[in-house]
Amino acid sequence: MKKIISLLLVLVMALSLVACGASAPAEEKPADVAMQYIKAEEAKELLENDEYVFFDIRKAADSSANSIPGALAYDMDAAKEGDAEAGKATMTEATKDLDKKIILVCYSGKRYAQAATNALSAIGYDMTKVYTLEGGFTNWSETYPELTTAGVAPETQAPEVADDHKGGTFVYAITKAPETFN
Repeated sequence: MKKIISLLLVLVMALSLVACGASAPAEEKPADVAMQYIKAEEAKELLENDEYVFFDIRKAADSSANSIPGALAYDMDAAKEGDAEAGKATMTEATKDLDKKIILVCYSGKRYAQAATNALSAIGYDMTKVYTLEGGFTNWSETYPELTTAGVAPETQAPEVADDHKGGTFVYAITKAPETFN
């Protein structure tokens, strides 16, 4: 009888240790909200439309270096890295007193846009008013380089060759903005 009681105690203790050692199930990440895309050509036509606002959601350093004219910058890097609360806070601030259609501009129209879309949905923004720029800023800047805040890079005229006073040759390259060329 003592053996049975001892065996039961050992069994109970072993089960207790196993149960305590088992971790709680990991909290599941909510499913991504479906994104609706808009082509660059369509978005271009909406640049001056007051019913739309462009949100550049790339890293702050990138959006400040080059963006779509008039786009508002909201860095969603933390949200893209998994900090959903930071994403919700950023989008809450971005949409405060806003009742417009939003065009999200990220790098390629994927991860940053998904983070922003999830955050906008989580704060209750009307998702029928949220669009992601297809191909992101990469596609936009290749399609419309003149419609970026960096604009067109200056072009270089054909170099002028001159003789110096010691019989050597050197090259002058004249750099001008494109609008100054004849």
